[in-house]
Amino acid sequence: MPLCAISLGLISLLAGAAQGGAPLTLEDARGLQQRGALREAQNAYEALLPELRSSDPAGLGAALRALSKIASAQGQYESAAARAREAIDVHRASGDRAGEAHAIQLLAVAELYQGHYASALGLLAKALALARSIGDREREIEALNNIGSVHFHQARYLEALRAYREALDSVGQAGAAPWSPRLRRITITNQAAVFQRVGHDDQAIQLYGELRNSPEVLTPSEQARLGSNLGDLYRRLGDPTKALETYRAAQKLLAGNEHKQARIRVLTNIGIVQALDLANFPVAVATFTDALSLAEQTDNRREAALARLYRGESLYRQGDAAGAAKDFEAALTLSRQLGTTDEQWKALYGLGRLARSAHRDGVADAYFRDAISGIESVRAQLQLASLKMDFLADKRDVYDALLEVLLEREDLAGFFEVLERARARTFQDRLAAAQPTLAAVQGRLPAGAVLLEYWVGPRRSAVLWATREAAGIVSLAAVVPDLAEISSLLNEASAGTTDGWKGPAATIGARLLGGVPALGRPNASHLIVVPDGALGEIPFELLDPGTGSPIIERFDVSYLPSAAVLLRESSDRARFWAPPWKRQLITFAAPRIQPASHGPAMELGGAELSNPLPASAEEARAIARTCPGRAQLFLGSANLKKHLLDGDAAGVPLLHLATHAVADMASPERSRILFSPERQQDGVDYLFLKEVYDLDLRGVDLGTLSACDTERGKLVRGEGPYAFSRALLSAGARAAVTTLWRVADEPARDFMAQLYFELNRGKPKAEALRVAKLRFLNSGTELRHPRYWAAFILTGDGFSPIPQVLSWSTLLGLAGVLILGVVAVTAVRKGAASRTPGLPTSPPGDRRLLAKRSR
Repeated sequence: MPLCAISLGLISLLAGAAQGGAPLTLEDARGLQQRGALREAQNAYEALLPELRSSDPAGLGAALRALSKIASAQGQYESAAARAREAIDVHRASGDRAGEAHAIQLLAVAELYQGHYASALGLLAKALALARSIGDREREIEALNNIGSVHFHQARYLEALRAYREALDSVGQAGAAPWSPRLRRITITNQAAVFQRVGHDDQAIQLYGELRNSPEVLTPSEQARLGSNLGDLYRRLGDPTKALETYRAAQKLLAGNEHKQARIRVLTNIGIVQALDLANFPVAVATFTDALSLAEQTDNRREAALARLYRGESLYRQGDAAGAAKDFEAALTLSRQLGTTDEQWKALYGLGRLARSAHRDGVADAYFRDAISGIESVRAQLQLASLKMDFLADKRDVYDALLEVLLEREDLAGFFEVLERARARTFQDRLAAAQPTLAAVQGRLPAGAVLLEYWVGPRRSAVLWATREAAGIVSLAAVVPDLAEISSLLNEASAGTTDGWKGPAATIGARLLGGVPALGRPNASHLIVVPDGALGEIPFELLDPGTGSPIIERFDVSYLPSAAVLLRESSDRARFWAPPWKRQLITFAAPRIQPASHGPAMELGGAELSNPLPASAEEARAIARTCPGRAQLFLGSANLKKHLLDGDAAGVPLLHLATHAVADMASPERSRILFSPERQQDGVDYLFLKEVYDLDLRGVDLGTLSACDTERGKLVRGEGPYAFSRALLSAGARAAVTTLWRVADEPARDFMAQLYFELNRGKPKAEALRVAKLRFLNSGTELRHPRYWAAFILTGDGFSPIPQVLSWSTLLGLAGVLILGVVAVTAVRKGAASRTPGLPTSPPGDRRLLAKRSR
């Protein structure tokens, strides 16, 4: 069956193993497929095709469907799609509508795994309609699950949950059908995967527990896999003891020779907990030795290489350099034989650390560079969420190790290039910008701009500063940042009522800014900050570099995830002046929250569901009044995310969202923006962070998200925070204004009105933001406190103004001047002609000659 079970894999696409020999019948081929001998089954089906084409349409359709399943299982998606299309044609010609529905789903699965989501959804809608038209409940449930899986891959979690909920309802209506337990299991597993992805771990655990308590429907292997998923959840929740207990239970279920491969994976997870979470390295070494033994018994060289790596890491951490070197060398040899680049760079990184410990820096440099080359070759495939990646250190560790060597060598250009390769890689990949060099970035800096690019390593820290004319590196304190000081600054700035923020601002400012010589230059007025790690939570505008006042008194400040943003192609300024009938602003505000008592949206929601935003509609209207161009407002019930998904914001210079947003610090997949629901029964709707990345915001000069904590997010080393500003820039916006903390509705409304007023006066974006902040700071009222203005920060292009709009009055005035000019010129010409003596009257065809003479 073409059913996508997210956590359990493509259940029913993969089938069991086989004995050798060429099967002579369709049943023989099916037997091979069911036993997992996919290549043999594939050969058998292929051999049967000529005979089936000539005599058995039903058998031909079944064989083609089987070949599509096998191809998908082996990652041959184009072949899978081709076989499925042929099967569709065969079933359609013979009038087999059930077979046709099945084949359409197989084609949809192949499209899904090629990333063709729209095509997959269209096909599944056809399969669903066909299954319902013939009363095929089994195919209907499969289609609903697959529809949910397509939404899941696109981060449309509400839509995924709705599809799974509908599928589960259909399972309940199926009664005692023989396939019902299997489809119920798969549907619940898919629901649990969504809850796990968006951080609702308690609900995921409850669903996994429900499945584990149904042993009559789960094979030991499936129960063990669920146990492994539960162990991962417990470990993420900070309970390694419970995780270890769950892994042990899974290990018992897999006792016996028939589950050796699964036992290796469970042993690996057990060893990871023992080493990484419990720091019990001798026990971890023994566990990885058992995993290595099983891998060698089954001739599984990749698992053997992994066991060597993990054991080598454990030996390195317990101080056994010789034992670690032996395992790292063996892992490197095995991974080179297998061509597995991932294991190669990890082994090289281990050997580089050993060389660095032995003060062989030249050798360490070579190892680290080789490791980085391996990382770069597969970085699109590297995902750091798995336990294996977490255990052997993420790729940023390798870059940090090389950066330490380059810092000691005072290699400025090399340090910059490696640092840029080490930061915000996911963002840079989406940006598709050129790999920056220091010289190229300096060439893009405006006059008076100072770039500050920070590096926070495990043992060393530094800031690289650059202007158009010069650059340098300043080493910072060994322990940067001081998290307690940052927390104190944020607490005082976001919730205080006194000047208590000034103390930590001066302390942090002295550490981060005090030693940078470029800040003392008379013409320096623009600060571009590329933060690292927890420094991304700091509003640098508040920092005192040693002058006794916050740096915003002298500098406007903008932020970048990476200096690569400076190398983006400049926006088109050929149409800097826009006519008044063009849209200048599109805004979303005042979402309508329906008091729904159930449903996926309500289950995923939090405090935002009970906090209305009465001032957000007026904020949107006030901003629209400051804009001379045409404004499009989506307020209340019209505040629907479909307008963004459909590309309505593309080409509009200003995008403004005044709504609730949630930045989930534990699960980036759960960060979301609140919208009104399309269907009243849904209560609310959400645009998730991953969906923002896929919006079409090309032509948007400034995207503003006036909501809570939208510049915050889960902090990932080497990536920074998973914040909405990066998503907006990745989607095509030139710049984004987001918030570091919640600002009350009315002050936020007034601040935004001031910001847009300055923008529409033609000020560059960063300067307009600075002026708005200074008006609050110097107001002499309660609004002078940073909690009302310092939360708003600008990421991206802060140096250019927004495109200016010719107002109707200006346009009419220009038209009037032009008309008066034409009238005046005509009058002058006529007067000159009447005063010219002795000229004969010109015939009509000679008027131009007369005018020429009169001048």
